[in-house]
Amino acid sequence: MADYGSPDLYRSPRYSNEMANAIRDFTTSPAWDDWDLDGLLVDVPTQYANKIGVKYGIFCSTGTAGLHASLMALPLKPGDEVIVPCMTFIRCATPLLHLGLTPVLVDIDPLTGNIDPESVATAVSAKTKAVLAVHMWGISADMKGLTSVCQEKGLYLIEDFSHAHFSRHSDGFVGSFGHLSYASMQRKKTLSVGEGGLIVTNDQDTYFRLRQITSPGSFKGTPNYNEFSGFGLNLRISPFSAFVAKHLLGELDDIVADRSAQAAAFTEMLSQFPDYILPPYIPRYASVVSAYGYKPKLAKKGTIDMLRKANLSKLWRFGEFSYGHLKDDVFWTKSADFYPFCLGIRPRLIPQYLGYESYMAGRIGLSVPTISAAYWDPVTKNQWENVLRQVLIG
Repeated sequence: MADYGSPDLYRSPRYSNEMANAIRDFTTSPAWDDWDLDGLLVDVPTQYANKIGVKYGIFCSTGTAGLHASLMALPLKPGDEVIVPCMTFIRCATPLLHLGLTPVLVDIDPLTGNIDPESVATAVSAKTKAVLAVHMWGISADMKGLTSVCQEKGLYLIEDFSHAHFSRHSDGFVGSFGHLSYASMQRKKTLSVGEGGLIVTNDQDTYFRLRQITSPGSFKGTPNYNEFSGFGLNLRISPFSAFVAKHLLGELDDIVADRSAQAAAFTEMLSQFPDYILPPYIPRYASVVSAYGYKPKLAKKGTIDMLRKANLSKLWRFGEFSYGHLKDDVFWTKSADFYPFCLGIRPRLIPQYLGYESYMAGRIGLSVPTISAAYWDPVTKNQWENVLRQVLIG
């Protein structure tokens, strides 16, 4: 159960009338087709990077493109291994396959959903070259533990902070620990530009390689400016998305604060149903969280049908859980019911679960509207309470 949004509330980036007017003016200006890589396409991602304590930033077309470019920028060769969490978005693994790299799946912390440093340490082999830490549901992974393992083993640390724009670990912002870090700016993210990606790094040589990988030409501020390698993949962000990011960057602190206020109100409401839904688990090292996960407990038979019947589109989206274990086939076309996401319920092994049909957290998800605290009014609160009481208690 994730604090992301309903179809009616979360599909548009957050912007004011002032910003809407600025966008309209931008689309009729020469800058709309200005691909000079200085200015908008250089300054804005650098400002983001500096805000989280990193030197260099670069925009790209998507978060997946950000991972692809990051892997290409590192000295990796086909057959090298990259450790990734077993439960995450499938696109955290597929770029590795395109580059001939081997994803090695390791276990997660069941409380946070993030990659477990001890599991990483035991999975390192002679072929291991990097570790991908995905900050799930806005909560920082254990960066102290992961940094220690990577330093001891001589591994590159890559962060995916798509869920965690401006989330903080006690030692700094997420995205500031890795040799490379990337994030999506897709419509459901805290920094939402419709579609886009961002990569940050403290290493200048890596930054120059990223610029050459994401653009087919050269650019100012690098050696041989007038030469064009033609090697780049043209993974650049659209000027429109970059412009939206520029205007939203100054509001990110307020957006995170609004989400925190909304989550606090929602958590208070869910405290009425302690036997059915677990509140977010926030580890002590996570000082700021930008998204929140609510975990339903085991569902008895018939609950899934009740949820479908009570599905009110203006309040939630109901569907199969989107982050299954990556042990499942990478490319499959059958329904989610055909491939169990988890081990499933085995009555002979776990007799106390007789009468239950699945792990709810691994089979279904309920999406909570990602709206600012200003919209969490008594009417909305009462609607949620009534629906949850109907479904969970009857």
